[in-house]
Amino acid sequence: MWQRTSRGTKLVNMLARTLTVSVELPVGAGAIAPDSQAIGQELRRLWIIEQVRAKRIGVGKGAELSGMPRAAFMQALGAHGVPVLDYAPADLQVELDTQGAG
Repeated sequence: MWQRTSRGTKLVNMLARTLTVSVELPVGAGAIAPDSQAIGQELRRLWIIEQVRAKRIGVGKGAELSGMPRAAFMQALGAHGVPVLDYAPADLQVELDTQGAG
């Protein structure tokens, strides 16, 4: 969960661990004034997606940390090219054979 403080935005882990990150982003000429809270939420979501891509956390944990329903998070993963089901071909074949045998 993101919390806004007088010193910026910080990520609050559900296990009471926190990590505060400060990022400088360029603002283009003529661009709409950025909403720092929206940017923080998007950066957080992208960071969580990257954790799933790197297999540091699972899809369910990613959905939980992002505060999104699992189906919506799975769609976000797909939009960023992260497979929701990541079976090695041999493992998938074993799984399919097991399901077909029952």
